[in-house]
Amino acid sequence: MIQQINSNNVTLSSSSRLNPVRLEYTKGNSESIIEKNCELLVIACDPRNLSQICDYTPEERAIFDKLRNFTFHTSLLKVEVNNSSSETKTYPVIFGSKLLEKMDGTVYAYRNESVKEFGTERASEMTHNLVTVYQFVGETKTLWTDSEFKEKLKQDLQNSDWWPFSPNYEVLETVTTPYFDHFSNEDLKEGLPWKFLNLQGQHNTLYVHGFTCFESVLHCWDYAELMLNSVESAKKALPSNSDAPIVILGAGVSGLLFAVRLKRLGYTNIEILESTDRYSGKTHTITEDGPYPSGSHEKTVCELGTCYLSPSYYHMIEELKEFFVDNDQIDFVKNDPNFRGILTKNEFPDSFKVPPIVTQSEYIVLKAKALLGHPQNFDSRLIQLRIAFDLARYNILHFEIMGSQKPMPAKPPTKLLEKTFYDFLKDNQLLSLVGMMEYIYSVQGYGVMTAIPAYYGLIWITPIVIQTILLDNLGLENKPVVTALKKGWGDVWNQIVTKENLNITYLAKTKSITRLG
Repeated sequence: MIQQINSNNVTLSSSSRLNPVRLEYTKGNSESIIEKNCELLVIACDPRNLSQICDYTPEERAIFDKLRNFTFHTSLLKVEVNNSSSETKTYPVIFGSKLLEKMDGTVYAYRNESVKEFGTERASEMTHNLVTVYQFVGETKTLWTDSEFKEKLKQDLQNSDWWPFSPNYEVLETVTTPYFDHFSNEDLKEGLPWKFLNLQGQHNTLYVHGFTCFESVLHCWDYAELMLNSVESAKKALPSNSDAPIVILGAGVSGLLFAVRLKRLGYTNIEILESTDRYSGKTHTITEDGPYPSGSHEKTVCELGTCYLSPSYYHMIEELKEFFVDNDQIDFVKNDPNFRGILTKNEFPDSFKVPPIVTQSEYIVLKAKALLGHPQNFDSRLIQLRIAFDLARYNILHFEIMGSQKPMPAKPPTKLLEKTFYDFLKDNQLLSLVGMMEYIYSVQGYGVMTAIPAYYGLIWITPIVIQTILLDNLGLENKPVVTALKKGWGDVWNQIVTKENLNITYLAKTKSITRLG
C-alpha cells in the first residue's frame, strides 16, 4: 500500500515553490523568534494545544472543542517483596474493574516488571521488585498534579487489602498524561471523525495525532495509510517536490511514524518540532539497572506508557520490521494461569462465595455465570462453550457493523452510535464476554465499558484478537494474545530516529501558525 501511494499519487521533483505555511517558534530558553516556512504542516500533537496560536477554521475548532479525555498516571516503584499474603503473592498482574470505575485516581492495577523480565520464580526470590502501578482520573477541568497522584497512591497502598508487597516503596519514576482523546456518542452520531477525515489536507495541513481515530500505536500507523490512500484533499496536500520543506509538530508516536511514511515517499526536507526534551510522546520505556535475581545482571525493561501488543499489530510490525531488529515479541505470561489476578469485591451476587482475588480465566467464567443469571455451581464447561460461541458471534457482528476497512469503517456505523460498549454486548446477548472485555479494553485506560461509546470498544477489539482467543480456548492454536517487546517500545523509536536520521528540534515552543493556502 505504501508503494502504491508513492508511485500513483506523488510525482517528486527537486525544485521548490512558494511555501504556504508560516510558523514562528522559540528554542530552549531563548526568546528569539525563529521563522519557518513550509509547504506541508503535519500536526502530530493534540490540536487543542495550538488553539491560541493557529488560524484554525471555524469547522476545525468546532470539532476540536468536542474532544474529551481522561488522565492516566503510572508510577514505577521499587518495592520490598513480602510473601505474607498468600492470596496475592502469585499474581504478577492484578486488575480491579470496580476500582477503575471510580475514575478518581484510585490505584486499580499493577504489573510486576521484574516478573515480566525474569519470571515468577526468580522474581519471588529477590528482596525487591520493580512494579508499575496504574491510576486513572475521568474527565476533569484541571489536570491532576504529580503530587496529588503520589498522595493518593500512598493512601491506597497503605490501606489496601490486596496489595501483595510491603507498604514501604521507593518511587523511581512517574508519568502523568492527558489520555485517550475521544468523542461522545452524540458527536459520533454527528459523524465527527468522518467529517474530520474529509478535512485532511485542507490549508496544507494533515493531522495524524491519536484523536483522529483511536489512541494507540497501531491506529496512528493505519490511519495515516487510510488518509493518504482514500482522501483526495490529503493526497493533494503532499508536495510535488522531494525537497519541499515539511514541518511535523510533535515527536511523539504519531509524529515519528508519519515521518517514516514521508521518508518512504521520498521526501528529504522534514523537520520535527518537539516542545519537550525527548521524543516518543506517551511511550515511556525505562531500563533499570537492578535489582537483579541471584546470578543475573540483566537490566529490567519497564513500560510506563505503551506496553502490550496484540495480534492486531502483526501487519504493522511486518511493515516496520527494520525498526524491530533484535527486539522480539515476548510471551511473558507463558501460559501461567496465575499470571493475572482479578479483584472480585462488589463484582458478584451475595449468593456467590468468591475469594477476594481469582485468576483471569476464573473471573471470566464467574462473571458470565452471574450476568447470564446462573448460580455459581452451574457447569463451567457449558459457560466456556457459550463464551466460545459468543466470541464467534462477536466477530460476525463486528464485520457486519464495522466492515473490513482498517482502522475505522468507511462511514459511521449508525447501529452502534447510541450505545455504550456494555449496552452493545447486552443488546446482542453477548454478556458472557463482559469479564473478558473488561480486561482487554478497560485496563488499557480507554474508559469504563458502561460509559464509553461502543464504537471505541469495537475499534480496539478486532476480529483477529477474538480469533486468537477463540482458537486458543478451543485448543486449536497456541499463540499468545498479549505480548510485550523484549527491549520495549522505546527501542523502536530509537531505531526509527537513528536509522531515518530524523531532524528533531527539541524544546521548540511554537508561537504562531499562519496557513496561507
